[in-house]
Amino acid sequence: MKQRIPILHILLLVLFTSLLAASAMGQTTPDPDLSKFAVSVNAGVAAPHGDISTFLNPGFSLNAGLEYMITKQFSAEGTFGYHRFSTFFGDDTNVYQLSGNGKFYFVDESTKLRPFINGGVGAYVTDSATIHFGGNIGGGVLYEVTPRFGVQGSYNFHTFSAGSNVKYSSVQGGVRFRF
Repeated sequence: MKQRIPILHILLLVLFTSLLAASAMGQTTPDPDLSKFAVSVNAGVAAPHGDISTFLNPGFSLNAGLEYMITKQFSAEGTFGYHRFSTFFGDDTNVYQLSGNGKFYFVDESTKLRPFINGGVGAYVTDSATIHFGGNIGGGVLYEVTPRFGVQGSYNFHTFSAGSNVKYSSVQGGVRFRF
């Protein structure tokens, strides 16, 4: 019998490892001329969970975000996401996400490696053009190559109700530009 590792355990392991790595990284000097705004683009895979995984297979996931730094460690982010799943019948099912998220960085801008957690609520729109209220929670790591450019990886768990609860995960990598 195959044993599955719960997603929460994986997320906690990633966050713990990120915190250890962040403490070992060198410090940088924050740029006082940086804007409080950043844009990001991330791509990866979306994987269905529960009952819907019987009919849907993992597929492509794409997010674009606009982030506003409220403090050096906390931000608000608006996210537009596109998640495509292939079906058992050979066609695709699409979910569009428009959400508002809070993001907490465990370290401030003086450190290049910045692990974070995030969560939020928003609208999830299915192929039938039906709007569903839902939410996401996750975490990841931002590595600031320069004060204005960074690369990041993230994991998010999404859920919304469409007659029954729809649950899926997205694992993505991407870039972030601060302007």
